[in-house]
Amino acid sequence: MDTKNSHKKFSEDAAKALESCINAFSLSEFSRVTGVRIELLRRFINRRARKARIETWDKIYPTLKPLLLGPEPRNSPPLRIGSPYRRHLELVDMLSDQKVLLDVFDILSDAQKKAAVAAFRTAGAADAGPSSFRSLSDEENVIMGLFLALPPDERKNQLLALVKTGTETLRKRRREMF
Repeated sequence: MDTKNSHKKFSEDAAKALESCINAFSLSEFSRVTGVRIELLRRFINRRARKARIETWDKIYPTLKPLLLGPEPRNSPPLRIGSPYRRHLELVDMLSDQKVLLDVFDILSDAQKKAAVAAFRTAGAADAGPSSFRSLSDEENVIMGLFLALPPDERKNQLLALVKTGTETLRKRRREMF
């Protein structure tokens, strides 16, 4: 018989977990539930026995498992700021700056959205109408129309200012969440 594979080392963590189980139950009750002799359990608790037969370990482990592994991890999805990813052919065809504009605009509060629209109007797109994307809301079409009417340099400046506002908003929300 191969003695190397027929024994399992009884670790310090396992001994502590066994001791916790014994504190919660009685030694005789734990022995009855697992089918392991009381004397052997005492040797594991007192750390006089360092190895357990595989059969013995298989009897003890199901009871010790919750104490050795800790609490079960949460299965709920992480908290999300902003709406989830949207799939639409129009969105796929947009430039990355347009997608960034929509993502940042989505996380802003209503007051910040109004301020962003006002900033785009004063930047030189006052007479621009809304865009006509079917996948966007009316509010998003307004900001997109203003954005597309701006000259390229001003687009970049306005987008960077909006991203800065959005970043500050995200940081504030994350602090509030945690």
